[in-house]
Amino acid sequence: MLKVSHITSGYGKKQVLSDVSFEVAGGDIVLLTGGNGSGKSTILKTIFGLLKPWTQEGKIIFDDHDITATPVSARIRRGIVYMPQKRNVFDDFTVEENLLTSAARYPKAESRERAERVYGMLPLLGRMRKRTPFHMSGGERQVLAFGNAVVHSPKLFLLDEPFAGADAANTEVLRNCIDDLNEKGAAFIVVEHKRQLIDGVANKVIELELGGIKR
Repeated sequence: MLKVSHITSGYGKKQVLSDVSFEVAGGDIVLLTGGNGSGKSTILKTIFGLLKPWTQEGKIIFDDHDITATPVSARIRRGIVYMPQKRNVFDDFTVEENLLTSAARYPKAESRERAERVYGMLPLLGRMRKRTPFHMSGGERQVLAFGNAVVHSPKLFLLDEPFAGADAANTEVLRNCIDDLNEKGAAFIVVEHKRQLIDGVANKVIELELGGIKR
């Protein structure tokens, strides 16, 4: 499904990743670990296209297509979504507006159908569809952020600390949804400091150290 080859990247002139290579198969749940500054978020952003590889050797292949130079919008169309650690919802919009805005790239009727499917998978959001994130708990906001990703029916989820701020009940909601989507074939790359939250479902662990994969 995904092949990351010889990725070196970073921010401005600051290099973070150095020659990172790994593969993710369909149905994998990959736990991406490492200390602060090891490059976990950077690799997610590079796979999603927010950051570009710095060298010609750096390649990102998804479903046998070279997406190294494609824009974020094209990666979403191919089935890759990214849930960032912060600023992952539209604060001034209701739950319903969040989902419809996330699905705005689709025809209007289809975007509403996609939002309804999210409500079916995450009933909490259906009950809160007129509420804004300002009036939601941290865990409820994370469920909404996940819903904003799910609305695209992706093949590959890139999740940066999806359980941050979530209580036990909302953590279970997210884990159950990840399990259900994984059973249907979706793959996940998950950054999570509290690795016990994902250890039970992850089938692969990649540990980064100082911008490279720890051997």
